[in-house]
Amino acid sequence: MTIKRLLAMASVTVAAVASLAGCGGNSNNADSNSSASTTPEAASPAAAGNGIACAQAGDLNATPDLKPPADVPMLPGGQIYLAKGPFGKTQLFFLWKDADPTKLDAVRDEAADVLAKAGYTIERKDQEEGSEAEAHLSGPHDVAIQVIQLCEGKVRIKYNIS
Repeated sequence: MTIKRLLAMASVTVAAVASLAGCGGNSNNADSNSSASTTPEAASPAAAGNGIACAQAGDLNATPDLKPPADVPMLPGGQIYLAKGPFGKTQLFFLWKDADPTKLDAVRDEAADVLAKAGYTIERKDQEEGSEAEAHLSGPHDVAIQVIQLCEGKVRIKYNIS
C-alpha cells in the first residue's frame, strides 16, 4: 500500500468514527438545549407510566399567572399547575386530575366532550394503549389534548391551544 492510500483510508476511518460519535443519546430534537428534568412537562409518557410518587412530579399546587382563554373550558376537577407561552398564538396548559391511569382514553373523552359542548368540533382521537390518549379539536381555537399518567393516582392533561 502506498502512503496516499493509507492516508485516504485513515481519513475515511476518522470521518466514520466522528459520525458515529454523534449517534445515540437523545434523538428527540424538540429541544436540544434542554437538560434532563423531573418537571411534569418533561416527563415522557413512558416515564410517567412508572407510577412515581406525586412528590417527585413537581409543584402540583402551583398557580400559574397565565390563564386559559375564556372560550376554552377546561376539564372539571382538573387543577392547572403549569402554563407556558404564549409562543406566537400558542399557549400550553398542564392540569392534573385524580384518575385511573389505565383509563387515559376516558379522561381524554371527558376533556374533549367538555369542549364539544362549548361548540368545538372533535377532529380526531387516538391513543397509545397504556401510554397516552390524544384528541384534536377545532373551533374558536385549535386545541390538542394529551393525557398521560403523571404520578400515582393522577393523570396529566396537556392543552395545546392555538
